Amino acid sequence: MKISTVISTLSIITLIGCASGPRQRSINEIPEYGNQPKSQELQQADQQFLNTVKGKEKESFDYMMNVGWSFFKRGDIGTAIKRFNQAWLIDSTRYESYWGFAAAEGRLNNLETSKHYYEKALNHGGDTKILNPEYAIVLREQAKAENNSEKLAEADNLFKSEIEAGNEKAACIYAYQLFRENKKDEACQIMASCPDDKDNLKKICRM
Repeated sequence: MKISTVISTLSIITLIGCASGPRQRSINEIPEYGNQPKSQELQQADQQFLNTVKGKEKESFDYMMNVGWSFFKRGDIGTAIKRFNQAWLIDSTRYESYWGFAAAEGRLNNLETSKHYYEKALNHGGDTKILNPEYAIVLREQAKAENNSEKLAEADNLFKSEIEAGNEKAACIYAYQLFRENKKDEACQIMASCPDDKDNLKKICRM
């Protein structure tokens, strides 16, 4: 599967709370279909869909995930979740659909749900180098919303441990977070470990 570029092709801030305002969500726009009982008609539709991908489950899963990420990047979070749900329906054992749910719920500012799905993605064998920096964003945003210094320290420690382990993505994201909080000196120090400077933060550091 092509790795999603949720972070690398977007400004980091777009991961949290930048989608349109709340509205009524249909069952297929809720991760795992909301774990709600489905009508016989919906169950039949699911089975028809699974019949069409029989024998090509892996390719179909990957395709649905990539389509979902493309909608995510366009800001169409409802449709993104629909495609992530279809991937999950094909194979609920793979971590990628839970990752998609986590990113989508973060974009909707549903931080507790986003946190839940990052944890689920990690528990299903997700790559910590990819997932932990995004998970740490959610932890930080939740800590700030609750004004909880202990949770904030937990999130910062997760960033720092990933950076110490050589995770360049973590360095880029954490530096961006610190710049947003006007912690320029600390951010500039961390930017030295970030090769992917799409927001030209290193230029700011030289000023």
